[in-house]
Amino acid sequence: MARQSVVEYLLAFCLLITGSLAELETDASSVIYLSHSLGSRALESRGQINVKSLKSGSVNIQQDSSYDWKNYREAAEANDFYHLEALVKYNGIERTFLTSTKAYLLFESQLADIITIHVDLLGNIYGVSVATPHNQQCAGDAPEFDPTFNTTVLISYMEHGPIPDVAMFVQKVEQEKVAKERGETKDNRSFIAKYWMYIVPLVLVFMMSGASNPEQPAR
Repeated sequence: MARQSVVEYLLAFCLLITGSLAELETDASSVIYLSHSLGSRALESRGQINVKSLKSGSVNIQQDSSYDWKNYREAAEANDFYHLEALVKYNGIERTFLTSTKAYLLFESQLADIITIHVDLLGNIYGVSVATPHNQQCAGDAPEFDPTFNTTVLISYMEHGPIPDVAMFVQKVEQEKVAKERGETKDNRSFIAKYWMYIVPLVLVFMMSGASNPEQPAR
């Protein structure tokens, strides 16, 4: 009875978890305000991402560089970082995330970057990151280009963890129960594994008796 109640509890618990996750998932629209800077410069407005639906990945982006080509070249030559701040507003909540990449990577890609929105299982945005298609070492200068961002917005969804196979566990318990009732259960353990509780006390007794009666030295 005790084992059966434990099995029923585990099954009910797993069903409760999966049901709760399905009920708590949301798909509210959100706005992400972007600010950026080169090196130690102050943050300046870059634009915003309007997220209509996280589930379908429906987004649109409005942005402006606010820096010219020479600014990016100088930052690349100085090996500075490009910083991006994302102020996320959704469900009445505001969160700010800061992400960075090397300025020379952005310079060599001619302002082609990838902004990834990270979403948890409940539909909440828990991170924003920036990267570029070019991740190699700085190869040199780039031709002059129009300082306009060519941005790809991706949504990264957190994956469900492994779910225990409760049905298989219940089946195994039932099979063991039936086999035990029929007397079909065999004990395949070794001799020591079966009778260690008898062997260990005997060994301890012999060791203690040997220590208390040491051999007398020969005269």
